[in-house]
Amino acid sequence: MVKQAVGLGSEANDGTGDNLRVGMDKVNDNFNEIYTAIGSGTAIASGISADATTITLAAPTITGAVGGTQTSATITTLATTTVNGTTLNGGTLALAAGSITDSSGAISFGDENLTTTGTLAVGAITTTATMLVNTAVSSGTVNVATIEGTADGSETTLDVTDPTGDRTITFPDTTGTVITTGDSATVTGTMIAADTVAEANMADDAIGSVQLKSLSTLLLKNSSGSTLKTIHGAGA
Repeated sequence: MVKQAVGLGSEANDGTGDNLRVGMDKVNDNFNEIYTAIGSGTAIASGISADATTITLAAPTITGAVGGTQTSATITTLATTTVNGTTLNGGTLALAAGSITDSSGAISFGDENLTTTGTLAVGAITTTATMLVNTAVSSGTVNVATIEGTADGSETTLDVTDPTGDRTITFPDTTGTVITTGDSATVTGTMIAADTVAEANMADDAIGSVQLKSLSTLLLKNSSGSTLKTIHGAGA
């Protein structure tokens, strides 16, 4: 209902305005609409108060759609709140189902610690600090990294056995190939320093005649011509 103005006439008691009954009926209608809109119809809601600049709602329940544009507001306390919608925008930041994006291309969490029990999937990790990869297991091995070369079904996995003490593995400051126990014919002579392989470093019978580059053989025989001992040597 639109507001009903009481007809006052041109002058007092000139008979051109509303009579007393019609005028007061309009007054009643106006008040009834106000009391119904912000109260029970017979009383103004006790949780509403106002001054020249502020309207206060005490513990209100707001239903329906809230329209318009809010240009400035301060929310001091929200004990529990639920925001339902497809996307929540704050400046260049957008919160949607399952994603946090920013049109600037960067999201900063300041110096906060981030914790998740789920899986962290990233395109790259860049850090100026020491990055620690800690995975606790009761036994077996820890899968540290899986490296994909060509995108196919074959990958290289780096694993560590559960250590029984502090261990340090250092990669040298040089370009080359890392040697493993599964290598065959990978170690070259230039990788072995002179006089570094001693007899104590070799297992029994580790070097036979087939391992010698050139072979000379000395046969020790008895008086009947039977060979008692065969001695192999390198060179002529």
